[in-house]
Amino acid sequence: MLNENLSEFIKILSDPSRLDILDALKEGSEMSASEIENAIGKSQSSTSQQLKNLVNANILNVRREGRNKYYKIRDPQIFNILIEITIYLSNINQDKIEKLSDADISDTLY
Repeated sequence: MLNENLSEFIKILSDPSRLDILDALKEGSEMSASEIENAIGKSQSSTSQQLKNLVNANILNVRREGRNKYYKIRDPQIFNILIEITIYLSNINQDKIEKLSDADISDTLY
């Protein structure tokens, strides 16, 4: 069960549009769907689908006010997770660069 939940969670975070939405909401403020759409530069239908996925994954909270929906990060801890993933990937890339340098392959790239 843990592996299945983790896999689904990672799938949600693997979409660049969803990451753009999280980035737009990172200051902790609430934004309307149209504000998010404008912030990420995606179509209304694409933004709506990605917002729905993030709400269903319990990453975002949504509230309705009249005809508008407003979204907010459910738990700011999500950003710590994203930072850790970014650090991990950076370390992997640094290791690759060092291996290339050690093998003198980098000299042939210039």
